[in-house]
Amino acid sequence: MALAIPIILQSLITASLNLLDNIMVGSLGESEIAAVGLSNQFYMVYFHTVAGIGMGASIFISQLWGKKDIKKIHEFLDISLILSIFVSLFFAGIALFFPEKIIHIFLKDPTVTKLGIGYLRVVAVSYVISSLTLAYSTALRSTGQTKLPMYGSILGIAFNGILNYLFIFGKFGAPKMGVSGAALGTTISRFMELVFILVMIYKYDNIIATKFTSLKELSIIKLQKFFKIASPVIFNDIMWILGISTYSIAYSKLGVNATATMQIAITVNNMFNIFGIGIGVASAIIIGNKIGEGKKEEAYDTSIKISQFGVILGIIIGFLFYLSSPIFVGAFKITPETSKNVITVLKIMALFIPLRFYAIIQVIGTLRGGGDVVYAIATEMIGIWIVGIPMAFAAIYFIPNLSITTLYFIICLEEFVKCAIAYPRVTSFKWIKSLV
Repeated sequence: MALAIPIILQSLITASLNLLDNIMVGSLGESEIAAVGLSNQFYMVYFHTVAGIGMGASIFISQLWGKKDIKKIHEFLDISLILSIFVSLFFAGIALFFPEKIIHIFLKDPTVTKLGIGYLRVVAVSYVISSLTLAYSTALRSTGQTKLPMYGSILGIAFNGILNYLFIFGKFGAPKMGVSGAALGTTISRFMELVFILVMIYKYDNIIATKFTSLKELSIIKLQKFFKIASPVIFNDIMWILGISTYSIAYSKLGVNATATMQIAITVNNMFNIFGIGIGVASAIIIGNKIGEGKKEEAYDTSIKISQFGVILGIIIGFLFYLSSPIFVGAFKITPETSKNVITVLKIMALFIPLRFYAIIQVIGTLRGGGDVVYAIATEMIGIWIVGIPMAFAAIYFIPNLSITTLYFIICLEEFVKCAIAYPRVTSFKWIKSLV
């Protein structure tokens, strides 16, 4: 919990601000909600690509921290930083020069497209900034330093909330920019977060304060070792978010109202999912450290106990989520029909939270922390691409008058499959792999 609570708080603060952003944007109308939501689907593809690089490095870093090998920690952080910068420049270029094509992947509504283009072109700059923040934050967490990234997020979030209010609505002399104002506020706040983290790392000579000297010793062998573990994680994260984006395409087949419904519901749901993600990330750190120390039995016992705790927590969170779901809807400027759909979708989400928590903890905690990344990939890919997506599009084409609530319930059935795949692996010792 000492590791998990700062991660959860950081994510909770971020999710709360995202909810606040959506409320501010949502006060402008459903087209604005859809535009920002669809634009952020592209951001999430970028984010999970970079996150995959960071998570690949963190598998090594957490085990190396168990051995207290600082020099090699710097080596893997350097690789993570360089690769993240290249990836972020690629995605920023697409967002800057081809924003219309991005929006049209999901929806060809003229109003939504125009708003989305403005948002993407402004927010593109933040991609490079975010890649550096994420690489350093992941390394900090992998060495047990979860509070510093949390403080950085608090600072960034404070700036984001204030700046978004100023630029969206044109307050205190600022230009009234609407959706583009939300993008500008986000970009500036991410820059402030990065500055804070860099100052705290290098001013106080933190253990991850790499001087990039290891780049001189970078060899094909080291890169091969990194990509052997990292590339499956990167592939998994990219395919996962592409799956989520494909779900967004499915939602958009039912119209702008359905798209707005899911954008609101997913934003609210993210505030509750972070508890499972926080436990999973903390589990991966502890398990990686234990394996690095050579304590494989303790790593196994830890995984079982945290899995049990995660399910119990999921039941509690799901119950609270179910009861509170109607409260969130009143903050958005949406039609009565959309409001009703959002509440129903939120209640469906609440019912599946215990299963989702179990699957999250196994994939990003036990299996990744133990170095068993291929099995983690199989669990995610089968759930999304073999079960969830085919069922979603089959429902769209074969069920007459399909509602967004029914479609979402069908998609959630993938959670049963992921849990069934993960359980036998986790209860064996096959996932424990020493990498360093």
